[in-house]
Amino acid sequence: MPLTAYLRSAGLFTSQGTAAQVPLVGVAVDAEITGLCARVAVAHRYENREALPIEAVYVFPLDEGAAVCGFEAVVDDAVIVGEVVERDRAFERYDEAIERGDGAFLLDEHRPDVFQASIGNLPPGKAVLVRLTYVTELLADDGRVRFTLPTTIAPKYAPEEDCRGVGQPDAETLNPPVDWSVPYGLDLVVRLAMPGGITGAASPSHPVAVTLQDGQAVVTLAAAEAALDRDFVLTVDAPALRLPCAWAERSDDATAVAVGFIPTFEARTSPTEIIFVVDRSGSMQGDSIAEVRNALQLCLRSMTDGCAFNIVGFGDTCEALFPESRLYDQASLDAATRHVAQLDADLGGTELRPALEFVLMQPAKAGLRRCVMLLTDGGVTNTDRVIGLAAAHRATARIFTLGIGSAASQHLVRGVARAGGGAAEFIHPGERIEGRVLRQFARLLAPVMNDVRLEWVDGEVTSVPSEVPAVFAGQRLLAYGLVSGRMPRAARLTATLPQGVQTWEVPIVDAPSDGAVVSTLVARARIRELEESPEWTAQRGSRQRERKGSAVRQQIIDLSTRHGLLSRETSFVAVERRATPSSGEVQLRRVPIRLAHGWGGTSGVPMMAAMSVALPSLGDAFGGVGLSEDEASLQDVHLDQLQLRLSHGAPRGLDGGGVIRWASRALGPRLFGGGRPAALDSLVALQAADGAWQLTRDFAAAIAQDLRVLEASLPDAPGDRQRAWATALALVWLELFAPASQQEWQLLADKAHEWLAQQPPPAGAAWLVLARQRLTSA
Repeated sequence: MPLTAYLRSAGLFTSQGTAAQVPLVGVAVDAEITGLCARVAVAHRYENREALPIEAVYVFPLDEGAAVCGFEAVVDDAVIVGEVVERDRAFERYDEAIERGDGAFLLDEHRPDVFQASIGNLPPGKAVLVRLTYVTELLADDGRVRFTLPTTIAPKYAPEEDCRGVGQPDAETLNPPVDWSVPYGLDLVVRLAMPGGITGAASPSHPVAVTLQDGQAVVTLAAAEAALDRDFVLTVDAPALRLPCAWAERSDDATAVAVGFIPTFEARTSPTEIIFVVDRSGSMQGDSIAEVRNALQLCLRSMTDGCAFNIVGFGDTCEALFPESRLYDQASLDAATRHVAQLDADLGGTELRPALEFVLMQPAKAGLRRCVMLLTDGGVTNTDRVIGLAAAHRATARIFTLGIGSAASQHLVRGVARAGGGAAEFIHPGERIEGRVLRQFARLLAPVMNDVRLEWVDGEVTSVPSEVPAVFAGQRLLAYGLVSGRMPRAARLTATLPQGVQTWEVPIVDAPSDGAVVSTLVARARIRELEESPEWTAQRGSRQRERKGSAVRQQIIDLSTRHGLLSRETSFVAVERRATPSSGEVQLRRVPIRLAHGWGGTSGVPMMAAMSVALPSLGDAFGGVGLSEDEASLQDVHLDQLQLRLSHGAPRGLDGGGVIRWASRALGPRLFGGGRPAALDSLVALQAADGAWQLTRDFAAAIAQDLRVLEASLPDAPGDRQRAWATALALVWLELFAPASQQEWQLLADKAHEWLAQQPPPAGAAWLVLARQRLTSA
């Protein structure tokens, strides 16, 4: 079924008659990033260009960790400040105001990453600016912090139970109308101030302009306005982020502390049962499923002796490679290699919960701990039930997640990993998937930390959340606490590892600064803990009277209203009292959102059109050149990167069409690989289960050598010298020609080094020395 027909049949696709019927005219974002926290202000401007009053309803995304702490409307220079109240009461105030002819503004949370703004009774010819503010913690890894701003919601698959019920079912609530284009865009500015200064900032998702001065930076969009069809992602390099840190903050009624640990320990791999759960629904078509195939081939060759594994694909149905997990050997690797090469996004809908339940209910392999790696674009409505399922099996399986695409659901991807005791990663268009998958793979192969404890030394502090999150070697762990008495002098993290008990300690300076960011994040972390508790998720489907009497629901309401925070049980409401009430029947206008870039294999502006718009000179150079459909299908190229690739690698003497043909064939989907050689995938696919390579024609082609020359230079040595020679050549080739991709191949190289170390050495020199001489002299 064509994509448009599918969206229309699902009630998702809309085509507004005129732009005047879309009251949202612009979205502006102003973000301030300081250390590991961001404070973000989002402004929506609405205009009524119709003859009757309207109610505008806009469903939009925010960061899953956002603590929404401010909401206001600006009408005719008057600022109307919103108030956090219990959800049902907020809706009552909103409806009552509209009935009186007053203006009303409501902000509601459907999911931690899906929100709804309702602009009630906007008179003809009037405009309103609605502003919301949130704070959020940022992910940090190896001196780099990552800021993500979601801008659209990908269509979400709704299982049958979410398509029915009293009132508006989740299938409608979480799926706003979508369109190919919308008459509003994004304006953005990000201000950066990091302790120790900033050494760089870049965006893999959007062209940006970066101004660095005195260790600080300002980031703006390179274009005046951007389409809201993908997450905005910004990475910031700051050396101080590689160090443990702690800070305290005093607000009106409490002192809050935040501590960032970076635990380091030897993380040797250990035999594990690994089940790959792969989303093969239709929305994964295109680049997403192709990237998954490459990543799985790397993972298969990074496993070690003693591991067991299986691959389970899901859509409407569930398909497993093996009836149960099989031990890792050459036969199972060969079967998996053939299976992965044929994987496609051809299984229909996204029935994630039954697939995950099938995997978690499988009998475990004796003597092996179970880890699940979920790869998905994150598009389902029953997120709460999926997260609850992961939490219920946490004692027997750890779940690691990878969100793929331009608008993967943060709540699903992070929530499942959080509940399953694993970690989450995201891959956006323009980023390579292999490195992220291998980083996850290293985490799940690492030994489990037991008896993890967080202590506040010589202080009286309540930890939030109450349970310490999963801890991984070299990865920052951010913990919070509310000081109830004496300020602690340090925070101490203790855990039991196979090599014994280890302790990490970070000092806390008793000089808290004024502010409310940390205390707000503490309150949000506690609310999230309550909203993901079995008590709260179980009562969501109960009768309203039972829900209203729920103790956990009341705790959420109390925390939200005390700290002025949005939650699943509270809403922001603001009322504009009018001297002259508005009259006329209010017209409902649901604001359409732009379809997520790349969803279901769709694409945005073709490369040739993009080049003609952004770089007219290049566009003219290529004009009139006949290209095949495949050659003209490279999508959304960042032109500065394209120029760099072409200027450094294209053969001389090609006209414009020849350059594009060369780029399409030689680089293809690797255009933004950051120096990643295309031959790497070919070389990886030839590695055997024991870590060795065979000296074959395909192997020689993968490392761009003549097989006859390699055979003629074969060192004299006892044992399996042909495999030893090929393995040494492969290891040296990886070091010489793929150093930027080391994170991807490090695990499989470790396995190869172990195999090579067991082989008899040749006469005169070591295998690796001879291989280096061969490849550097060729």
